[in-house]
Amino acid sequence: MTDWALLRQLVLATPDITADGRLLRDHYGLGTGFADPELATIGMSDDTMALAGGSYLELVGPLTPDVSIARWLSKYGQGGYALSVQHSDPLAARDRALSLGVRVVADQEVMGHPIVQFHPADVGLLLELDGIADRDAWFWDDMGVEPSPHALIDDIVSVEVPSRDPEATVKQWSQILGFDAAASDTIDLGGRLVTFRPPAELPQWTVTLLRSERPSTLREESLLGVRFRYA
Repeated sequence: MTDWALLRQLVLATPDITADGRLLRDHYGLGTGFADPELATIGMSDDTMALAGGSYLELVGPLTPDVSIARWLSKYGQGGYALSVQHSDPLAARDRALSLGVRVVADQEVMGHPIVQFHPADVGLLLELDGIADRDAWFWDDMGVEPSPHALIDDIVSVEVPSRDPEATVKQWSQILGFDAAASDTIDLGGRLVTFRPPAELPQWTVTLLRSERPSTLREESLLGVRFRYA
């Protein structure tokens, strides 16, 4: 396998960024977030919070009632929305996706790096590939978005997403990402796992987060339309 992919950001959609950002900070002891300036240009508010393991929790919401994410929230309610994945070659992945009939909803350069997004109706969620060649670097490294020393969570371990055909979805993602396809319901994105399960088994996104070394009473729970577990 020559291509590689690393899950960087778990993106949750919410109608109230301010209140829900405060909820996550209070609940997990997270630090000050960062608002992606690119999203404001398409009518979206944003709050991104860093975790010590190099991943991020991101909240997105509408700035006005006429943007696409407002319609998405009206249809589905708050919950899991997108995954941002650092990838070795998003443009080659884009071409493979197009050959499979997958629609591309964004194809642009941001901060000098190519970004491609695929239509959620075609790949099961809004999948974003970000072309930063250095696996140890990310967009927000110089933006002052630092993990809090008081955080109760350190990283994203896994994300489980409803899918009508889990194995077909993993095969499709593998083809797009340039991986060897295997008969599985799980794809490994740099040690962070994404698993697809039938909606009857998994009605909402389920996310497992890694506990920090700080004592906590965290237990399985639902927040912002997502089921959270802890490892």
